Amino acid sequence: MATSGNQSGTARIVHLLACAYLTVLAGCTTTTFVQLREIPHNPILERLKHSPLGGRGPSARSEAFLAATAYTGENNPVQLIHHCRLCSTGQHRREALHTASEISYLTAERSRTSDPALSMELMLDAAHYAWLGLTDLAPSEANTELNPADLETLQLYNVSVQELMRLVKRSGKYQTGQPVRLPISRRLIGVTIPHPSEWLTGDQLGDFEFVADYELKNLRNRHTTEGIGVPIIVQRKRQPDNVLLEEYYQDGLSFPVSVIIRFPSGSLPQQTASSESGRFELYDPRDTTEVTIEDVSLSLESDLSTPLAYFLTNPDLSLLDTFAFFRSDKAQHLEGLYMVQPFDPNRIPVLMVHGIWSSPVTWMEMFNDLQSDPVLREKYQFWFYMYPTGSPLSFAAADLRDCLKELRLKLDPGGQNAKLDQMVVVGHSMGGLMSYLLTIDSEDRLWNAMSRVPVEEIRADEETRQDIQRVFFFHPESSVDRIVTIASPFNGSGYANRFTQWLSGGLVSLPTRTSYLSKVIYRQNHHDFWDRVFAPRTSLDSLNRHSAILRLVNETTVPDQVRHHNVIGARKGRSLSDWTDGVVKATSAHRDDADSEIQVRASHSDIHRHPQTIAEVRRVLLEHLAQVNQIRYPIRTVGETQAQPTAGDPGAVLRL
Repeated sequence: MATSGNQSGTARIVHLLACAYLTVLAGCTTTTFVQLREIPHNPILERLKHSPLGGRGPSARSEAFLAATAYTGENNPVQLIHHCRLCSTGQHRREALHTASEISYLTAERSRTSDPALSMELMLDAAHYAWLGLTDLAPSEANTELNPADLETLQLYNVSVQELMRLVKRSGKYQTGQPVRLPISRRLIGVTIPHPSEWLTGDQLGDFEFVADYELKNLRNRHTTEGIGVPIIVQRKRQPDNVLLEEYYQDGLSFPVSVIIRFPSGSLPQQTASSESGRFELYDPRDTTEVTIEDVSLSLESDLSTPLAYFLTNPDLSLLDTFAFFRSDKAQHLEGLYMVQPFDPNRIPVLMVHGIWSSPVTWMEMFNDLQSDPVLREKYQFWFYMYPTGSPLSFAAADLRDCLKELRLKLDPGGQNAKLDQMVVVGHSMGGLMSYLLTIDSEDRLWNAMSRVPVEEIRADEETRQDIQRVFFFHPESSVDRIVTIASPFNGSGYANRFTQWLSGGLVSLPTRTSYLSKVIYRQNHHDFWDRVFAPRTSLDSLNRHSAILRLVNETTVPDQVRHHNVIGARKGRSLSDWTDGVVKATSAHRDDADSEIQVRASHSDIHRHPQTIAEVRRVLLEHLAQVNQIRYPIRTVGETQAQPTAGDPGAVLRL
């Protein structure tokens, strides 16, 4: 019993040592990106007056309208709204419609709990009155900064639509994309998608949440536009498995939608049933930026960041990084390309490859900022590669090549799509090495560095021979046009030493085929005991500067037709030769043959999320567009996109 306890204690110590030591290498940690607000955001409540009893009453603006139009009736919603309707044909039309909307909204709020059905009716009226006020805007006011009064009406419309949707959802009988019949008046609100896309279609509309209910966390920037509409988070409904590319979309994927209710021209709200009193319109803000009402164009209210953050906070994604490192054998089903946008044959792919003990989640800071650029959003589609990061680099790179070939066969079996041959690959840490390996020809150099036995003399079954060919003998991927490597240890990392090799070798469980192939090679080469102990079994072994795969990387250069851009981390150091990001030395990450190279003052785990790095990737993508399209885009250098940093500023850019 004592022996067993000692062994158990030793195992725990070894595991803790591994976690502490390897955490330094991590490019991603479990993170919460959104948090539910205690009180949903509501921009109009602050304008409403507080009564002595704690409730809210009409704003000062509405009271001024009532005074200007000599209202002498009681403080009764029915009488107040009747007065507003009478004034809606005169010189005070805009103020009358705004006040009618406000009174309807306030009355709906008061009846929300006691009579939800009545509250729905009044919220619809509030949105309708505000809509009519917006249609009176002159065409010259379109897409200019609205004056404060019109902005108040716009916000009142947005909140009324949102609260109506909230009431409908709480009724428990609503499915996204379905028309709504109000319970009292029996008025109908239809639904349409004016500009359907491959993403925004009725059959993909799952449950929805309100952006206003969530506060963004752990993403530096929130990319929004102000205008008309209610930003919501729609969870994509899973399609049948036989649908093309369905396997590349993650369960629970969410996407942004902005919703308006379009009302009939001119007429005031009527409390009688009709074929259609209004119509929900659903827009994808990544494709649509303006909405026209009558002759007026208004910007669409949107939020691109919160739906992304909502998806990233999915508990199912929280342990991908750790699981895929320690249990590579069990993580193979997670391996592959993931799309967070619909595939578009007219957009150039940007493939992002993460590093050790990480996952595609680590790219979301960069993706959040890049997708906010309308030029990049129009011209590129972003893909993410997930792989068991405990696997040796040569095996992981082989799997990536196979995955790209398989996807290309599905997307473009005839090889006719030029956009798929203009791919940009962005890799962090070991992912950068994998990106580099996509561009070079191994010939027989990798095999000769691993084995003294000619490949044709290896005794193995046919499946093992095929594995040897795909892992050790490979050619450049013709689809890759340009690569960006970030903090990649081309000359190895000091953290990949014999201690970590031994430690990770005892804790990381590799896929059976990977382990078997290594044993076949080392057994037939008659390696001694210590060679077998320190054989390249895991990803950390591959990052040792003496590894065969890194020797191959340093003996080759990318083909002339491929552009290579390099980003180096330099967080601390006493001299240029000592600069390091904490894991990879600047001298190890440096490439003499890179087409461009910058140094960013950032740590290894943060450099790919750093504003300077994101600005550099944006510059590279715009440069790539200029090359493939022969069009000049406003390409900004890193120095032009950020203020000049001061000494010691973590945002400082260092140049050799």
